[in-house]
Amino acid sequence: MARTHLGELEEQVLLILLRLDGESYAVKVAEEFGGLTGRDVSAATTFMVMRRLEQRGLLTSRVGDPDPEWGGRPRRFYKVRAKLVLPLLRASRDARLVLWDGLEDRLR
Repeated sequence: MARTHLGELEEQVLLILLRLDGESYAVKVAEEFGGLTGRDVSAATTFMVMRRLEQRGLLTSRVGDPDPEWGGRPRRFYKVRAKLVLPLLRASRDARLVLWDGLEDRLR
C-alpha cells in the first residue's frame, strides 16, 4: 500500500522545491532550507529525501551537464510532479491547521 502522507522533512523539501520553481538539486535545496528555517540540513540528507520522494513517484530527476564547479561532474536535478504533490501538501497543511485550531491562546 502506497503512503498517502508526508513526513515533516519530505514536506519541507517539497515546499522548498516549489519555491525554487519546482526544480533544483540537493545542495541548493539544503542551502535554501537553512536560509528559510535557520536549521542546518546536509546536502546528503536532502539528496536522500529527494531520492525517496522520487521512488514514491512525487519527483522526477534528470542529470544536468557536467559542471566545472563540481569537478566536471553533472548535478542531478529533481522536479516536483505538481499534480501528485499539491494534494498531499494541501492535506498536510489542513491536518496541521486542525491540530493548531484553538491552541493559540494556550501557547501565549
